[in-house]
Amino acid sequence: MADFKDTYKLTTNPFRLTPSINPDELVWAGFNDVKTKFEKRIERSIRIPNSTLVLNWGEYGSGKTHAARFFNKKEELKTIGDKAGRPIPYSMVISLPKGKDPIYSIYMSVIDKLNIEEVRTKFHDISGDIKSYIDSIGSNIHIQNVLKALFNTEVGHLNIKKYLYGNMNATDLKSLNEYGILRSLKEDNDYSAVLAGLFSCLTYDKKKYSCIIIWIDEFEDIMVLNNSSIDKINSFVRELLDNTPNNLLLFLNLTLSALMTEEDLGSYVYESVKSRIKEKISFDLPSSNDFKEYLKELLKHFRVGSADNLYFPFDESVIDTLISDQGNVSLRRFNESLSLLLELSDMDGKCPINMEVFEEYKSEILWDKN
Repeated sequence: MADFKDTYKLTTNPFRLTPSINPDELVWAGFNDVKTKFEKRIERSIRIPNSTLVLNWGEYGSGKTHAARFFNKKEELKTIGDKAGRPIPYSMVISLPKGKDPIYSIYMSVIDKLNIEEVRTKFHDISGDIKSYIDSIGSNIHIQNVLKALFNTEVGHLNIKKYLYGNMNATDLKSLNEYGILRSLKEDNDYSAVLAGLFSCLTYDKKKYSCIIIWIDEFEDIMVLNNSSIDKINSFVRELLDNTPNNLLLFLNLTLSALMTEEDLGSYVYESVKSRIKEKISFDLPSSNDFKEYLKELLKHFRVGSADNLYFPFDESVIDTLISDQGNVSLRRFNESLSLLLELSDMDGKCPINMEVFEEYKSEILWDKN
């Protein structure tokens, strides 16, 4: 069998069906208007000391998860930060928990990603300023002491991590008593207060991190939660924004479907949260031109050498016909069709992929149209 790279002039099959978890494999192709909206929103949060809630919505497979992972890449965030003349944001992507303790699950997702040794090293030269700043955050002395211990190199980093995880017994806890930590974290209010305080400290005066960016993916899963959990999530989002008044950018990725439309949103996202939404970024179904621009840019990224036909190994007529035959579909469905067409052609050693090849495999590629 001929070598894939030599035959198709591509390093690999570029049509991923799910976003890569490897940052190096994440690329952005086409859809420059959407990309620009995210860049401007992130840059605004980097520059200005305020907290913002943004709702991203679109159909399944429209690119919301890809956007979250792409803009979670350090090199992308550094580029935007450099443009704004500020440090890189502290960013993470988490999925909406489906269990009975959603706030604890979100809290744990953040703590899992927290490298205490790295934070202490980064903030070493302003540790005194951070300690004074913590005294100004709220009136909960216990939470203040927890935050101080997190930045205090005298407290073993594994010890404080164990405490944050809730894995300390009564004997272990006594080792932290001298630092004013006398009890464990137990309630949702504790978890939200620790996170809000942590985020405020990490972005203190925008000296080390310019802002905190949290992407909550699959937010539509709130539909499967009971009323108590829905209440908790709404309260958590509201409290997190209110108690981190500066430098928090919270993205909610929401998939619209027959079960969740814009009109249904109010049943799950309360007015107290909706009123805090500053922007809505829509992932609309792509037009024919959108698909073709996306395809050209994607193929260019994975191209080996050069090609006179910007759609190679596909004939442009194949692309036009595929778009027409599929009708209004998501970007994921478009990728699925091209991925399968490329794989079938590769197995049978057919290149270029012209109309004759397309007609041969059409029934398999457009199985849902038969």
